[in-house]
Amino acid sequence: MFKKNINLGGIIIYNLKAELRDKSIKAKKLRRNGMIPATIYGRNLKEPIMLQVPLADINRFLSKASKGNTLTIEVEDKKYNVLFKEITRESVSQQVEQIEFQHLVADEPVNSVIKVVLANRDKNQNLTQQHIEEIPYNALPKHFIPEVVIDLDGMNAGTTIKVEDLDIAKNENIRITIPEDTVVLTVAELKKVIVESETESEPDSEE
Repeated sequence: MFKKNINLGGIIIYNLKAELRDKSIKAKKLRRNGMIPATIYGRNLKEPIMLQVPLADINRFLSKASKGNTLTIEVEDKKYNVLFKEITRESVSQQVEQIEFQHLVADEPVNSVIKVVLANRDKNQNLTQQHIEEIPYNALPKHFIPEVVIDLDGMNAGTTIKVEDLDIAKNENIRITIPEDTVVLTVAELKKVIVESETESEPDSEE
């Protein structure tokens, strides 16, 4: 079962119920039965926790969340606070094949990613090219940032946005792990190209 709650601070909390995986059943058979293999790993765990989650719940989760989001996974009578770390998809159908989570410890910095979201695309008539969709960083769980929103409304042609231009670059609680001069997006003028085609009528041929 998948649930999305909002706490008193307005923070979205995702909850996912999972079952311990029967290791004797191969992943391919699990997927045929509508279950997706999942793993929770972490340095503080004795060994990775192998799970299985209904595909329907995974799809509902993915419709709301992305890599870099945190959630609580319930397994039997235990709850694990985790980071959504990786997802594997089948190359052609793009069906989910496997998903990985990292167990979180309050005082342990973790590598994660910030999703880049472009807002108001429809209000900008220029050509916007997004160069990166995620910004990798390192931080304690309490300082995680799931996404950064860039508003395209009123952004002029010729604009270039780099990581260093974003507020997250000034956030002392996180350490961005790519060069801060990395280009996030560029805006160019959208020129209308009119192609004129001339149709010439061929002269009638006489036999």
